[in-house]
Formats: sequence, structure tokens, C-alpha cells
Amino acid sequence: MVKKFKKIGLLIFILGIQFIVISFFIHKTVEKKHIQKVENFIVSNFEKKEENFIAVLEIPKIKLKRGFYKFGSKNNHVDKNIEVIETSLMPDNKNSNLILASHSGNSKISFFKNLDKLKVNDIAYLYYNEKKYNYKLITMYNVLKNGTIEISKRRNETNLTLITCDRKNEKLQNVYVFKLISD
Repeated sequence: MVKKFKKIGLLIFILGIQFIVISFFIHKTVEKKHIQKVENFIVSNFEKKEENFIAVLEIPKIKLKRGFYKFGSKNNHVDKNIEVIETSLMPDNKNSNLILASHSGNSKISFFKNLDKLKVNDIAYLYYNEKKYNYKLITMYNVLKNGTIEISKRRNETNLTLITCDRKNEKLQNVYVFKLISD
């Protein structure tokens, strides 16, 4: 009887390992396809809109390069991708603020999981409308997670604001504000 339970336990263990390995490779394949779409979007000099991205966010320090969709798209949702927040304005508007949100956990949709490694003066790029916008991180702060966030913005700046949950305190959200330094 004990041998039977050991065999069943071993079988369940082996099936569990296979499930984890298969899930890992499926996730890596999907991620590779997205990376290729991002590269095609950048390389094509924005002439081809076949990927339907509105823009691509790149933060070299944390190896983030991710395309995202316009507000109103079915793919513009934090549970699918980086989300453009409704009140955002794209950087071709003077003194605008593009606000993006994403998860920071350990799941396959946690695109902002490494934002906590950023420091003031780190660089981010936004590829939008045939231009490359260069940003510098100017401030980071956290706020209570209560469904709304008051964004600090200087009057005469074009900003990029990234929002994600705090990885250590589930009651907080982290806000990263970048200033446009050149386009």
C-alpha cells in the first residue's frame, strides 16, 4: 500500500515539474514574440503600424523594452500590458504628462517589476510618432493605494510618469516621474 502511494506521489511530482517547465517555455515564447514585435516597431521607423502599438517604452538600466497600446484599446489594460492612464497626454503635446501603469509582482504581466532598481538621473526612452523622446528620472515617491493617485507635475515640463504597486508593502504604490530632456 505504501509503495502505491509512493508511486502516485512520484507521478504527481513528475507531472507538476512538467507543468512548470512547459509553462515557463510557453511564457518565454510569448515574450520573445512580443520582443520581436517591439523591435519591428522601432526598426520600421514607425512607418508600419501593423503591431498597433501607440509607442514603445525603453528603460535600458532594467532591460525593459515594451510596446503599449492607445487608450481605449482592448489591450490597454494593466492585466494585459502596460496601461496608458486616461488623463495622459502624449509627449508631442507641450508640457504633457504621459502616465503609464503596470504590475510589479512576479507574474508574466509584471512589466514594472524592476522599477525599484532605478535611481534619480536614470534614463528612459519613448518611441512615439517617428521620434525618440529622452527622459531623465527626477523623482520617486510612494502613496497609499486607495484607487486614486495625485500626480505631482511641474507646470512647464513634459513628463513621463510610471506607476506600480510597491513590492514590499501592498498598501503603497510607487510613482516614478521622468522629465523630458530631448526629443
